[in-house]
Amino acid sequence: MPQQGIAHGHPIVDITTTSVGRATLITTFRSFLRQVSHSGGYRVLVTIDPAYDVPESETEEVLEFLASLREEDPRVREVVVDRLPRQVGLQGALGILLARTTSAVGVHLEDDWEFTAPVDLDLLMEELERHDSTQIVMTNSHVARGGTFERDGEVTPVPGSRAGLLRLTSASWAAHYLPLCPHLHRTDRWAPTIARALALTDPLGCPDERVRERLVAEQATSRHSVLWTPRIVARDLGREWLEKRGRYKAITPSHSLAPQESPLPGRGDGPLELSRSASLLARAEAVVPGITQTFQKRPENFAPGDFPAYAERGSGAVLWDADGQGYVDFVMALGAASLGYDHPAVSNVLRERLGRGTLLSLPAPTEVSAAEELTAAVPGAEMARFFKTGAEACAAAVRLARHRTGRDKVVMAGYHGWHDQLIGRSPGVPRAVAALGERHALDRPQDDEAFLAAVDGQGRTVAAVVLSTPYHRRLDEEFLVRLRESCDRTGALLVLDEIVTGFRLAPGGLGEHLGVRGDLVCLSKGLAAGLPLAAVVGPRAIMASFAELRVSTTFGGELLSLEAMRAALREYARDDYYGHIGRLGRRLREGINAQAHGLGLGPVVVGYDPMPCLRFADDPALHARRARGFVAGMARRGFLMRRDVNFVSAAHTAAQIDAALEAAGEALAEGMAESGGRRGAGRDA
Repeated sequence: MPQQGIAHGHPIVDITTTSVGRATLITTFRSFLRQVSHSGGYRVLVTIDPAYDVPESETEEVLEFLASLREEDPRVREVVVDRLPRQVGLQGALGILLARTTSAVGVHLEDDWEFTAPVDLDLLMEELERHDSTQIVMTNSHVARGGTFERDGEVTPVPGSRAGLLRLTSASWAAHYLPLCPHLHRTDRWAPTIARALALTDPLGCPDERVRERLVAEQATSRHSVLWTPRIVARDLGREWLEKRGRYKAITPSHSLAPQESPLPGRGDGPLELSRSASLLARAEAVVPGITQTFQKRPENFAPGDFPAYAERGSGAVLWDADGQGYVDFVMALGAASLGYDHPAVSNVLRERLGRGTLLSLPAPTEVSAAEELTAAVPGAEMARFFKTGAEACAAAVRLARHRTGRDKVVMAGYHGWHDQLIGRSPGVPRAVAALGERHALDRPQDDEAFLAAVDGQGRTVAAVVLSTPYHRRLDEEFLVRLRESCDRTGALLVLDEIVTGFRLAPGGLGEHLGVRGDLVCLSKGLAAGLPLAAVVGPRAIMASFAELRVSTTFGGELLSLEAMRAALREYARDDYYGHIGRLGRRLREGINAQAHGLGLGPVVVGYDPMPCLRFADDPALHARRARGFVAGMARRGFLMRRDVNFVSAAHTAAQIDAALEAAGEALAEGMAESGGRRGAGRDA
């Protein structure tokens, strides 16, 4: 194409715009047409890519505006709108626009910019030709953040530029790419470069970074000669729009990241293929003490020999074992996979974050935002301190309680992790440390009274009372109220261990569920929907004392987990998450118990609805024998369950629950037959 055609031969300029249908597009176009002078005309090409669940009324407003755009500005000669039936992501939307563009010079916009200063487009078109540039960027608030155009050594004036254009040097983070923010471009160079970059790079990456990657790899940065306007002429509306709605930039189509439709098993009750699992177990015995990193995933906690020991991948509510067999999963990473495996809200933000580092030398802004969002989600929480595991969080809460009260003794109910000060008398725990912890089991209602008496009887020697609910029975409000009153009388801090129950019974767990506040609340498991993160939250008056302690963790500020937590919190608040897992858990519990009743058994599923617990007998050994046969039978039929507490996730469906109930009936009947048809195998009603 002749060089003179760029500035003079084609007065019609194509404006390519990717949009999600939000009303920010109206601000973008009105401000552009008001601030940008051009003696020729415009052909407007827009894709409407349905992302972020933009309300239909808002998208209709945008469509009406685009339909009237020619009347609003006579320079607009044609408007072509392609409303897509499903989300294709920025790459797909750009591909459609590139296929439609015809002008030698084009302007690219997205739907989230506001032009704040005059721009002489005719002059920029001349400069594009004079300096043999592929792109002139209309400098904006996002790219200019942190003084990009002000620091010495990062920017140089372009000699002979009438518009005072600038060129970024290799010292600038923005120097080596063709940005997709507002710009003027030479179509014959820009379009194929963008298309090639997006075709040859990871489709799950940020498009801007992917273009940068190819330009650097192909040593093409100097060839494109990207230039910038000397002052900021536009500000970014998109991040503000997303922040108000608790959303993230949709760099990839949501349907490509969505969990697979969880299949229903159909392989009958034949034996499982477990050869690879067995091989992995044999290898683990040589290099991993105890075979696995967590006691709760050891084979003896399921059905050794009749149950997969290793998993390869998960999607939605389905897990595939190392031998390639799929199961509807009710273990759900011990409750941590609260949204299901590979949930798009979490996976998308992780892919976005990866290109910016996962652990930085200084605290990141995300730490502040994550703490703000967590404290807003949990009633009574004013400050938050992040850790990596539930045991670490509980240990930190106990240390804080000892510091605040000046006392050493801790009274505990339930399991709170493996740290010495939490586990009591156990191999490897010094006797002097074990003596400072008194641990109770709340197996029966009468145990509640004994626990309350122990708390009251310790007087002012107790620093903290740490409570985790049993899973096979429900604690009631009266018990928790009395415990709260006892702590108030004795001056002990009430630490609610909501590692499992947080973001399952309620955001704040059992305490919030029953309306009783803890002095400190420990959270993990569902906190980051499967990523390693834990937290202690509480009122400022208590939490501020963390600043006086040497409680530190290098990885507490790890950014992938914090971003995953933010995404998960927004999903919990946006959808009917608690209602969904409660309804399906109740359906599972009641359905299996109905099957058991039909076989003459007592109820075998007890506990809280979102986390139904198997309980075949009060005697632990008898329960273990009976539960082993049941979970083995369920696994053969395509369902994974633990011998005790199980978990329903946001990804489970009613159809999966119904299929599980059918399998449970067969597995229970099978167990009855193997035990000689004895009745009373379950617990008494």
